[in-house]
Amino acid sequence: MKVSSFFALLCLAANVATAQSTPVDWQTLATEFSQDEAAASNKYQGQMITVTGPVSGIAQGDMTTDNPAVAVTLSTPAGPGPDVKCLFQNEDLAPNSEIYVPSDGSEAILRKRDNVGNVISSEPMVQTGQQIVVTGSFLEFDAGDIVLQHCRLAGGAAQ
Repeated sequence: MKVSSFFALLCLAANVATAQSTPVDWQTLATEFSQDEAAASNKYQGQMITVTGPVSGIAQGDMTTDNPAVAVTLSTPAGPGPDVKCLFQNEDLAPNSEIYVPSDGSEAILRKRDNVGNVISSEPMVQTGQQIVVTGSFLEFDAGDIVLQHCRLAGGAAQ
């Protein structure tokens, strides 16, 4: 294969990856699942999805996956239907990092610890009411929620 052909293939692959990462509004995603759950599940099965929306809830210890996660829910009280549940798993973070959710569930905080377990830094990650952009792997449509796992915030937070 010529170098120029190889370069053209790399550019094509980069364009495909960029096209797939275009954010989808959470309401558009919810509408797809409301209208035809099977078709939407097939469309997104095994796919990375970038979704944007308002944070309506944050919960520590979500047991949707084998490894407990922090669930950040994108929705509004007005609907249109299913919520988007974004699972942030501590296993996906840098070593000695964790996501902490205070008991009031109003925010998620990214904390770093030293080698003996002391918290050495703490920074806000997300808050309820905040508009965010999240990329995650579609896991399933479960109990009325569109579930994404191994989520990351756009802009490098929670990485």
